[in-house]
Amino acid sequence: MSQQRRLVLFLSDVEGNLTALRQTLKGVCEGLELPTPEVKWVDARPDALADGGWHVAEIPLVSGKTSGKVSSPEEHLDAMTQALSKDFRDRSMGMYVDREHSYARVCMAAPSRPPKAMEGEYLDVLRQAARWLDVETTTLARLFSGNAARNLLAAAVDFGPDGKPV
Repeated sequence: MSQQRRLVLFLSDVEGNLTALRQTLKGVCEGLELPTPEVKWVDARPDALADGGWHVAEIPLVSGKTSGKVSSPEEHLDAMTQALSKDFRDRSMGMYVDREHSYARVCMAAPSRPPKAMEGEYLDVLRQAARWLDVETTTLARLFSGNAARNLLAAAVDFGPDGKPV
């Protein structure tokens, strides 16, 4: 999958209950007066995520601009992540990636704890999200960019954030 914009949800110990996931998202969206988005399990989740107990779901995003009156699901990432954590009584993380603009936002929520969030440059957010999930950055990058993940991360290491050789 080489989509430029993606909204992915990471759920701990859900046992594949897509119906419960849809119900939680429906409740959040109704409260925000949003249309309920589609959601599906990501078929090709990396083994390290599966081994760590993480289930991965994706909310397909509509390409192009939406009308000014209807907000997009990624604008409510924090609310969705917190609701999932509360309803499933376990950790959850949501991540929005816009590869075209090298932007990402991540939110990690756990019951009885304040949520943690970060937004900014794609690689910086990706590294933080990988730490929160306790997986290698390349593992998470592969989920968002396929085989280009290693090359993308290697370029950041070889050339540094300013593009000059290290």
